[in-house]
Amino acid sequence: MSAAPESRPPGPPAPDPFWLGRELVAAGTVTAEQFASARALWRRQPQADFAALLERLGLATPAQLAAALARRHDLPVAAVAGRSPDRAAARLISPDLARRKCLVPLRRDQGRLEVAVADPAAYGAREARRDFPDHEVSLQVAPRAEILGLIEETWRSPAAAGGAQARFEQLLREAVAERATDLHFEPREHSLDVRHRIDGRLIHAGFIEESEREALLQAAKIAGRMDIAERRRPQDGRATLLVGARPYHLRFSCIPAVHGESVVIRIIDEAAGVRPFAELELFPADRRHLEELLRQPHGLVYVTGPTGSGKTTLLHSLLHHLPPAEINELKIITLEEPVELRHPRFFLQLEVDERIGRTFSELLRHVLRHDPNVVLVGETRDRATAEITLRAALTGRLCFSTLHTSGAWAAVTRLAEMGLESLVLATALKGVVGQRLVRRPCPDCRRPHPQDARWQARFAELLAADPPAPEGAGFLQARPGLACPRCRGRGYHGRTSIIEVFPLAGAEALIAERAPAAVFLRHARTRGCRTLFEDGVRKAARGLTTLEEIYAAVEEPAA
Repeated sequence: MSAAPESRPPGPPAPDPFWLGRELVAAGTVTAEQFASARALWRRQPQADFAALLERLGLATPAQLAAALARRHDLPVAAVAGRSPDRAAARLISPDLARRKCLVPLRRDQGRLEVAVADPAAYGAREARRDFPDHEVSLQVAPRAEILGLIEETWRSPAAAGGAQARFEQLLREAVAERATDLHFEPREHSLDVRHRIDGRLIHAGFIEESEREALLQAAKIAGRMDIAERRRPQDGRATLLVGARPYHLRFSCIPAVHGESVVIRIIDEAAGVRPFAELELFPADRRHLEELLRQPHGLVYVTGPTGSGKTTLLHSLLHHLPPAEINELKIITLEEPVELRHPRFFLQLEVDERIGRTFSELLRHVLRHDPNVVLVGETRDRATAEITLRAALTGRLCFSTLHTSGAWAAVTRLAEMGLESLVLATALKGVVGQRLVRRPCPDCRRPHPQDARWQARFAELLAADPPAPEGAGFLQARPGLACPRCRGRGYHGRTSIIEVFPLAGAEALIAERAPAAVFLRHARTRGCRTLFEDGVRKAARGLTTLEEIYAAVEEPAA
């Protein structure tokens, strides 16, 4: 009689490769159908990491993946994007090991070392003790692309001296490091002026000698894929700059000037594009009003403001905050000129090109045949576009667009001047939003405003209606000219938005009658709405900006 086989204790359960997908389904960000399709695709290519597949399909963002991994391994999330390399800490390992294990030392403080990793399951505490035996290692989780980008920035060798192309790339990288949104090359009689647009202001960055000017401008035109032989007509171009593993999209514009060609390069960082409501620093009433507009089943919402006031970024943030239970089931189409923020998952994005007849109005006619639920029209420039957008809103779509006006209520006047019927507009228009961007005082060299008590008294009635301000908040003053490494002596660092949100439910008669702004404002205040100036004062009182910035951005309404 044969002996019974020896029973073996059960081993640890096999790791579930689909745990992240199950978490996303439970959170409502991915549907069960999408998860099933992704799982079936992975089974046909099982060598690929399932989390990487979810990212490639647009079902999860790098930030979502990092946050989920951090929760699973009970680790913090590291802020890596935009961080300067700590080369002293980086010298503890080789660049080959950093790339192979996808990790980067962030900061060393005495015997403590902070290390960012992409996958704690592949590189955990045991591996950290082996590679950094003389340090107490604190592991943090960050998106893989951000870690690779910081690795390349940490061990990147400077561009070779000499050569216009290397010099041009160096100037681009310097602009990115300074947080510039635009890089300007402006020809003068005997030189080339280089300037950065930082926080909305043009800042001098250096001079290029006359002997080097033409070669550098040619290098810029080559990088933007423009015709270097054409010097009499304006040209546009595009390129991508890779800083580590982080791509920056570049838009070139070249125009002939008296002393030569002027080139402006727009630097677009997609990773910094869409901001959650929590980062927009909205007061509770403004957030409620925006969420009310997003809950509309159909209708038209306009965002207003001058060029560079953040209208497009706000619109994309609004689209990302559509109700999560519905966004997977909506068809969302955007028409933009150009497409600056790319979204691989939710949006079908179309680019306007008026040179070949792809205008906003022409594209919108065809878009409506694709049965969209939500439509974003990048800009309403003419009556044809306004009429088609209005018709789309009246036939069951939720439509968003922008107008270049001085204030939110001015959008109603502008649309009426375009020839739209006031009664129809009153039916379709659900809300108007105005926005401006204002600079923040530098946290390292700001100081309390010497007139703080006076301003607190003057705006006491306005500020009394807000939630209590944080401890230590108050009107601040920027101090430009100091030798501050953060703001480079400008006194300001970064920007925030001031906003006015006016839902138009109950204001249909005012729209139909083309009521003056003062009448509408009295109605809006009964619903708890505030103007741009009032929102700016409230944010200045919390130290988020300064009164000097508010008065420079908007006019104080008449009493």
